This record gives sequence, structure tokens and C-alpha cells, in this order.
Amino acid sequence: MITFPKRKIIIIGGSIGGLFSAIFLRRKGFDVEVFERADGLSDRGAGIATQKSLHDVLAKAEVVRPDGTGVEIDGRIMFASNGNVLGTHDMDQIMTSWGLVHRSLLERIPSDCYHNSKSMVSLEQDAENVYATFEDGTTVEGDFLIGADGTWSSTRQCVNSEAKVDYCGYFIWRGLIDEMLIPRDVFGQVSRRLTFGMAPGGHWLGYLVAGSDDDLTVGRRRFNWAWYRPGTEEFLRELLTDEKGVYHQYGIPHGLVQKKYRNAMREEAKRRLAPQLQEIIMATETPFLQPIYEYMSERMLFGRVALVGDAAFTARPHVAVGVSKAAEDALALSEALSCSEPNVGLRKFERDRTELGRAIAKWGQDLGSYCGTPAKDEATQKKALYYQRPEVLLSVTAATDPSAYYLDERKI
Repeated sequence: MITFPKRKIIIIGGSIGGLFSAIFLRRKGFDVEVFERADGLSDRGAGIATQKSLHDVLAKAEVVRPDGTGVEIDGRIMFASNGNVLGTHDMDQIMTSWGLVHRSLLERIPSDCYHNSKSMVSLEQDAENVYATFEDGTTVEGDFLIGADGTWSSTRQCVNSEAKVDYCGYFIWRGLIDEMLIPRDVFGQVSRRLTFGMAPGGHWLGYLVAGSDDDLTVGRRRFNWAWYRPGTEEFLRELLTDEKGVYHQYGIPHGLVQKKYRNAMREEAKRRLAPQLQEIIMATETPFLQPIYEYMSERMLFGRVALVGDAAFTARPHVAVGVSKAAEDALALSEALSCSEPNVGLRKFERDRTELGRAIAKWGQDLGSYCGTPAKDEATQKKALYYQRPEVLLSVTAATDPSAYYLDERKI
């Protein structure tokens, strides 16, 4: 029986899911503390294609920005390798950045509730309490603990040491540059679009996001791009090793990717991608890397511990619901913990969110079926041919209502 005599909740992970959890639980009257292992998170450059579900949860968290949450676009466009247009698709959408959303949420958390540089190394629980011990030797006691600490979750490792994160066989080259660095003729073709380019092994995409200090002023924004490329685990290890021979298992810092690999990527772009996209890549001084991993949990509850967001389900980024899924997990968990029968509420939370998380992760596998090394089985080959068709890719990748696809049992 889960009770809350102290009404104290420990949240491990200060990213999107952790902050949403803190906001909703504080509103329910819980005493909340957030512990983030990094020194700080707000400088990440990842772009986010938003959906209505994310805007709905932001509204429930009362996170409102007078200047908006991102850059409005009105559709998608795909270029062939010779620069001709392969297809277009109308779709109104707001493109935002991870940093803008994170800072907007962090503003709503009292500074004494949020702790950086606090890496949890172990946790214990009994019938009434849960105890989190950190690398600095301190221990915090609470009624309940939420693991919102991402794909490489230390919380998950503590409660399920056999959990294994899978590398998907491909990675992303990424770039984030000031919009004024893009040639004006190219910028005119991509400024109001989510732009795609196809290449063997994976597609290229890019779009505008907020600039420095979350500035949405025209001329001060940034362009975020990503190119999916195949790579074995052995090659990935090389990519994650810097010039000094240091291997960065969980992701190499932006400025440490070896120059020879950045140059090789640029040379491949000249052979594979449209001239417009090459211009954007060449204007990017320091492209960086993001390996693609996935994880699907069998459970989200472990006694007085719950997993949310990527700690529970890490889906491939083609679905583009990682942020909204974490936000909805946080909202659903806060409602379960605060209901009149929390044990019943928690069971429903786990059942519903596990089913949804699995559907999203599997949909990500479908959308990524043509990325990486070509599949050998006939079923995946069929999916790969279907989902890389321009008219399909343009309409379903990072869609404004992805639930119409990942909840549809009729999909390919």
C-alpha cells in the first residue's frame, strides 16, 4: 500500500519529464526536489517538431510565452539529389527547441527545489520510504521516487539492472547555425518548411528554431538540421572517440568530433544531397553527432519508484514525440499519485502508459525501417520501401497528430 505521510517526492533527472513532473506535483501539494546529474542542461541545441498534445500539456502547466513557443511553418518539401523538388505537403506546425521548452519550464521551479551536479548512485526502498544516495555521499528520503533521467537512466539501472538499451544501427549528423549564414536563395526555399532530402541509408531534414536567448525575431533565429547515416557499433565507437583517444560512450561533446569524420560527412553530402542542402551543411562550422538508441520497458513501476519519459521508453526520433510523451507521462503520474486511491491510480498509469509507450516505440521502428543497413527480412524491406516514398515520408514523419498512425493497427 503506497501512502504519502510526508508528501515528499524525489525526482531524478532535471530534463523535460522531470520538470513537468515537478510542476504538476507541486500543484497537487507535494514537496518536490529535482536532482540533475549534469552541471546544467539549458544549452542543448536539439530541435523539436511540436504536436497539439505538447501544447495542451504546456497549457495545463500554465507555461505561456507571449512571443510564442517556436517558429511557425506551413508545410514540408523534399529535394532530389539534383536539387529538383520531389514533393511537398501542407501541414501547419510550430518548430521549437529543447532549450526553449526546458528554460520555460525551469522558470516555474523554485531554485531551492532544483539541484545540479547531483548524480544518484544507488536507491533503496522499504514499505514506507525510498532513499536516494548520491555520488557526493548525501542521501535523500522520500515517499516516492520518479526516474526521469533519460535513455541512460541510473534509476532504471537501480531497479532493473538487466535492462539493455539497443543501438539502432544508425546515427545522426546534426548542425545548428544562424539563419543569416544560409544563402538567401536557399533560405527562401526552406524558411517556411520542414525540409527533407533523401539519400541511401537515411534522410536529411532541417527547419528553423529559436535563436540565442530563445529569440524568435526574423534574422536572429537558427536553422537546425539532421542527417541520418548508417554505421556499425564498431564505427560508432570510432565516431564517439575524440582526437585524444577518449571514448565518450553516452555521446561526444559537440566540439570534440574528429575533424576527419566531419570532413568525410561533407564529402558524402556532395555526392548524395541536393545543392541547397549542401550549402547549409557547408555553412555549419562544427556539426555534431547523435547515436540513435531505443529502449522499451516491460514495466514503469517498481514499488515506490516510477519511470517516465525516455527512462521508460526511448523511441526513435522519427516520431518526434519524445518531449510530449514525457510531458504526458508526468501529468498522468501526478494524477495517479494524488487520486483518492493511489495504488489503483498507479496500476492504471502503468497499464495505459506502457501500452502507449510500446506503440510509439514500434511506430518509430517502422518509420526508421529504411535507415541504416538494408534489412534482410521481407517484412522490413516492404516497410522500408513504403515509408521512404516522398508522399508518405512527408506526411507521417514528425506529424502534428502522430497518434493517428502509431495507434492504427492497419499501418504497414
